[in-house]
Amino acid sequence: MRNGLIVSLLILAIGLVAEEATTKSGKKVILNDDFTWRYAPVAKLDSIPSSMRKLNSGKEQTSVITSKYDGSYSISYNPNQWEKVKSSNESAEFGFENTKRTSYSMVIYEGIEIPMESFPEIVLANAKEVDPDAYIIDVEEVLVNGQPGKIVKYRASSKGLNFIFYNFLSSGKFGSIQFIAFTLESNFERDVASFDSLISGLSVKNTK
Repeated sequence: MRNGLIVSLLILAIGLVAEEATTKSGKKVILNDDFTWRYAPVAKLDSIPSSMRKLNSGKEQTSVITSKYDGSYSISYNPNQWEKVKSSNESAEFGFENTKRTSYSMVIYEGIEIPMESFPEIVLANAKEVDPDAYIIDVEEVLVNGQPGKIVKYRASSKGLNFIFYNFLSSGKFGSIQFIAFTLESNFERDVASFDSLISGLSVKNTK
């Protein structure tokens, strides 16, 4: 009886080590026996889909700034379109304001790698701390100077004003980065091309 109980407990323990489940949104998660969970690893593509939109820097981006964090990334930008300013967000290393004074941008860097499959949801959770009704409009996979990432477009309100945020997310051995551009909802369509232009100046120093 005792031996049978031990065998049963061992089988139960093995069954509790990790279990895979699928969320309503289709993402796979691993359920651990200590009641914690994590996203299941996503197989990396051997090649980049040819349909993925590519943003590359241009010759008009003559001003260059480099991160103080071991030069992990640099940004080249067009000084006729954007001006470097101090960001109101203490977490941002760099801030920008367009020359029309209608749109703003900031760059947030962290030295840790964040799973790309969960990155957009983390961004949304942070936005909901300011506006509980914030929501994601679109997520697009893009290449910025060869660096894969996602542009997350989301809407959030503050002090009665509605904003559209256009956030390029990327993560890897270099750490993680958010390159956020934003403006009033009513102004977004007029300025979105300049957002792409600004983001296209990002260059990440990947370490092998």
